[in-house]
Amino acid sequence: MRTILALITLLSMVVMGPGLGAETIVLKDQNSLTAPVLKSSAEHVYVDLGFDILKIPRESIASIGAESAPALTARPAAPVESKGLYTVGSPGLHSTVEGVEAFGPAVVVVKSPAGLGSGFIVHADGYLITNFHVIEGQKHFTVTQFVQAGAELKRVIHKKIRIVALDVFHDLAVLQIEDAQAAPFPTVVLGPEEQVFGEGVFVIGNPAGLERTVTEGILSHTGRLFEGSLYLQIDASVNPGNSGGPLFNGQGQVIGVVNMGSRIMQGLNFAIPVRHVTFLLDHIEAYAYDKSNSESGFVYVSAPANPGKTSKKEHHD
Repeated sequence: MRTILALITLLSMVVMGPGLGAETIVLKDQNSLTAPVLKSSAEHVYVDLGFDILKIPRESIASIGAESAPALTARPAAPVESKGLYTVGSPGLHSTVEGVEAFGPAVVVVKSPAGLGSGFIVHADGYLITNFHVIEGQKHFTVTQFVQAGAELKRVIHKKIRIVALDVFHDLAVLQIEDAQAAPFPTVVLGPEEQVFGEGVFVIGNPAGLERTVTEGILSHTGRLFEGSLYLQIDASVNPGNSGGPLFNGQGQVIGVVNMGSRIMQGLNFAIPVRHVTFLLDHIEAYAYDKSNSESGFVYVSAPANPGKTSKKEHHD
């Protein structure tokens, strides 16, 4: 009996509620949907998807109906602002295709005698970000840039590369292409520190040496803890060679640096949040590379001897 009453109540909501006409709901992450609103409360809004009822938290909604913001494709870009060695802002892009066209040229191949990875240029003078583990133990690299020259895409290999700074704990490295004739270099735009569960993301990189590969997915989790640091979890496909490459959101902003994935489980991959990149670049002098120590001066001192134990030599003396 209670089940029947519940069904009648729900049908009454559909027929009599304010949701007869479809309304556009814009979420705070800039995604939107158009559907009849069945019921509204201070905490939730219930919409009819046809095959199911969706409950949306009020705190996730930017606007509803006539108060809705313009469609996502019409949303103006926020100003892009220089922050020293990088830029932040919203490029105003709305698809993976637009993002690849705009920022694909800033994604490079970082190669050493030990292997290869990906990287992305953050400053027009040739400063770029990659993973520490991509260059670990190496001092000689090449960086391959892809330059569109008319109908031809040229592979430009830069051989004069300088190690600028290392953040070993967060698996980050800053390199510079020392080629003034090639400057200004194309750059990416870094995004906000706070990310949104479920937002669309895409990756540009060089998995297994397959240059300029693009994969797409969603942000599966914003805070996975590994060895004392939080990572972004994504389901976009990544493989060896993607390490050090940029993770973009749907607006074309870099929100992370791809650095690890599971070889036995698909869709289980991770990226370093962009806040660690900006912190490194803001305090780059503190992380400056020391040629005499590839790990920037870390020294691990041995623990003192246990005072309750003495060596044989000490005992005989």
